[in-house]
Amino acid sequence: MRLEGKVTIVAGGGPGIGEGVVKELAKEGADIAVIDISEAQAKRVAAEVEKLGRKSLAIAADLTNEEACNKAVQTTLDTFGKLDILVNVVGGVGSISLTSTAPPGFENLTEAQLDQVFTLNLTTHFLMCKAVTPTFKKQRHGKIVNMASTAGHRYHKMVLIYALAKRADIHFTKNLAYELAPYNINVNCVQPGSVYTPGFQEAATKRRIELNPKLKGKDPEELFLEGTLPRIL
Repeated sequence: MRLEGKVTIVAGGGPGIGEGVVKELAKEGADIAVIDISEAQAKRVAAEVEKLGRKSLAIAADLTNEEACNKAVQTTLDTFGKLDILVNVVGGVGSISLTSTAPPGFENLTEAQLDQVFTLNLTTHFLMCKAVTPTFKKQRHGKIVNMASTAGHRYHKMVLIYALAKRADIHFTKNLAYELAPYNINVNCVQPGSVYTPGFQEAATKRRIELNPKLKGKDPEELFLEGTLPRIL
């Protein structure tokens, strides 16, 4: 197991990509602090870590708040006595509906939605990186992984603001890697394409399957895997 003895924070470790990241890290031997805005989801995923034979900690926190980020990191350090890895998975499209049959064009998007999506996808990563950096600098090692998206490289009006925020996260990661390299802190950005998550299933069902007589009643996951559903809805 490549991560045996390592302590990891997964920020946004609830349903979807975050949960998958948590489980894979646990399989590799990591002990994990699972942070999610939902206490119930954090506890549920943390329990899965225990089932895999690793130690876990469930933390409910709103990571758009700097104090909450600092507290979550300190709680992890107090519990495990160390910290080696941070994975930032928090993100999303906020109040922008991906289930609407009429995509919101640029002119229909609001300043509030811009702020919300950037806060979810960029500010949370910035604050968590800032929270762990003093510890990583002091011990002169640490790894940070920010979860962006291939959406940061292309345009689609359903996710315009999301794409902008992910592009900003990619650029932030590159700059942070340069700044922290002298302290032996490794910083990377992962950019997944579409992943079959509960959110994708909901959007696919409402926007594609229910409105298409040829697809209605079919399993959205099977359609996704065979490539019938578009990767960006």
